[in-house]
Amino acid sequence: MTLTLLHSWVGYGIVGIWAVVTGWGLALRLLPYEETPMFWRVVTLAQVGLALQLLVGTVLLALGRLPAGQDWFDNVFHVLYGFVFPVVVLVVAHRLSGAGRVNPHLAFAVAGLVLFGLTARAWMTGMGM
Repeated sequence: MTLTLLHSWVGYGIVGIWAVVTGWGLALRLLPYEETPMFWRVVTLAQVGLALQLLVGTVLLALGRLPAGQDWFDNVFHVLYGFVFPVVVLVVAHRLSGAGRVNPHLAFAVAGLVLFGLTARAWMTGMGM
């Protein structure tokens, strides 16, 4: 399996796992659950998957493999949607939930929704759509 194919398939999985985090987080916010270790394991898995994706993407960029060919506009947006914006969203979600300002399940449900959209758009841009 090539790095490009790995990057594509992991990206596809990342989009799906953020959708799961969104739905699960909203359900936990509406239901009276306090301790939810399995949910947090899935959130951790999604974050580790995103980190793996960022690592592979960085290696591909270092090797000169551009996500959308020679179209600089799409290449910039692929990196913004897949790296810069997701990191900002996760930092904000961690700060809001850690400070106790927002219910942690709600914070990560909203973050999951935003990350679902961002990673889906990054994946589509990288695939040339």
